Amino acid sequence: MPARRDPGTKAESRLARARMARGVTQEELADAIGVSLPTYRRLERKQTNNPGLRYLMNAALALGTDLDVLIEDEWREWMVFDQQRPAPPMPDEFWRRPYRP
Repeated sequence: MPARRDPGTKAESRLARARMARGVTQEELADAIGVSLPTYRRLERKQTNNPGLRYLMNAALALGTDLDVLIEDEWREWMVFDQQRPAPPMPDEFWRRPYRP
């Protein structure tokens, strides 16, 4: 079955490509993950710099994919919140002890 498309939608994000590959409309996925259609469209068009993890996780679950598939490259970069500390901390200076799950 070919992927269903919403009129005028371009697959410009990983979320859009995953949704279209599953043949789901924007409205159907927005409803499934519990967000408004405008909120979903902003996510899909990458119009948010800091998307909610819960939204993305719900989308991954609804689409039957891994969360990692939906994460855009720019979301993996360090985000500056404080101009006094523009770079990530140095691990050797920041960590007090090794992480052991």
